[in-house]
Amino acid sequence: MAIICLKYGLLYLMAPRTGCTAVEEILEQELDGELVPPQDILDNNGNFRMHRRHHSLRAMFKHQLLTEEETASLLKFSCIRNPYDSLASDYVKRASKYQHFIANPSSWVHRLPGYVEDMEFCKTHSFDEWIVKHYGSIYGNRWQRSPIKPYLMYGSYTADMDLVMRFENLQADFDKVLERAGIPFKLTIPVVNKTEERKADYREYYTERSRKIVQYVFREELERYDYRF
Repeated sequence: MAIICLKYGLLYLMAPRTGCTAVEEILEQELDGELVPPQDILDNNGNFRMHRRHHSLRAMFKHQLLTEEETASLLKFSCIRNPYDSLASDYVKRASKYQHFIANPSSWVHRLPGYVEDMEFCKTHSFDEWIVKHYGSIYGNRWQRSPIKPYLMYGSYTADMDLVMRFENLQADFDKVLERAGIPFKLTIPVVNKTEERKADYREYYTERSRKIVQYVFREELERYDYRF
């Protein structure tokens, strides 16, 4: 999903697990923000072609929701989060927080191919095992002549952005967005949709094995934004 605030010249791309629900709320309530698109775009099988909550700027161009000319005058911003931390939250959401959605056949979890199956896996397997399932083979093949390129968790959300906030510094970075947009007042981001089920310190989820896997797979993003374990 993106939030467009035409009155204030803002376009916000909602990157997953970066406090985006809270930022969405304040943009809608205080800056006349509107959702783009207002509804999910589905294929003929009812699966997501474009999730209304999380997509890239280029996906919006592809689906003709906005044009490059329309966005040229907007201040475009998104947010990133430490991949180590983000993966821990992703796992907890699948393993516990989102489990109740499975019973509802019309829920969004059934519109993402393989998502429910992965939720079931998380319910009965550790975080370490989940990391190995998704990224272990990439790490295992790291010495091959043509290893798989590093993953970018937030690459599609930060491409073509004017400002990139950090989840770890969300309020201060949001203040900078408002200042650059010429908005003469401050807004406090509320606490919304917090994952209460997870441990406060993401490091508690990691073993030496899973830490090394994530360090390798997401090495480019970790280096680009100077994130550490």
